[in-house]
Amino acid sequence: MFMSGGRTIPFVRVPGHDHAAIGYALDAGASLVIPQVETVEECRRVLSYAKFGTNHNGTRSYPPFRLIPGLTDGLYDPSRPIHENLNDQAAIMIQIETLQGIENLDAILTACPEVDAVWLGTLDCRVSMNLAGNSGMGGPEPEWLGAVEKFGEILKKHNKPRGGFGLGPPEMMKQSGTGCAFVTVAADVLQLLGLGEALCQAREVFPPLKMGEALPDIQGTKRVEEGKVANGEQKIVVNGAGPE
Repeated sequence: MFMSGGRTIPFVRVPGHDHAAIGYALDAGASLVIPQVETVEECRRVLSYAKFGTNHNGTRSYPPFRLIPGLTDGLYDPSRPIHENLNDQAAIMIQIETLQGIENLDAILTACPEVDAVWLGTLDCRVSMNLAGNSGMGGPEPEWLGAVEKFGEILKKHNKPRGGFGLGPPEMMKQSGTGCAFVTVAADVLQLLGLGEALCQAREVFPPLKMGEALPDIQGTKRVEEGKVANGEQKIVVNGAGPE
């Protein structure tokens, strides 16, 4: 609902090819990222989970209160049934994460034109080719460069946008994000690490406060230390020397 008010498209990467998880994410109003799609059969199956009716033999369960005009997503075509609007409402991005997936990608996109975008999972793909992972940032090996080139040519043939990582310093970000229509420039784990560094820095700036150092007694409470009772008044204890 919040995202619908602007230009941002929320995506949910579901854990796998699970009917319930795909329907749950779609019912929440998100677009989908489907991991580890390697064959035409796998792509057809996940599309059927995400669609209603005869569109790719859709098996998605119909939620009667999913689309509430003006509340959840009001931008729909009133001349068409709700389920047809929902079929077009969410984008579906598949992740190609192995060399086999690249080899099958042309057939996948030919058989499944409803795929809206394709993500190249560089880390898993390199590992599947027995190459160093390089944190998913690619590499100079001829076989890798050939696979990436083939991937790009197939997407160009089918006019599909590509997604990928663009992490690190500006030059590395630019290199890894070249050819992508959209780029992930941060990750939750990296952001949490940054928060950890900020916390460590704060602990250096603000040393631990020792018990009894300029701590106010709050009205009507007792201090844990023996004999330091507020008695309904706010008192300050300085270095254990008594009230000031």
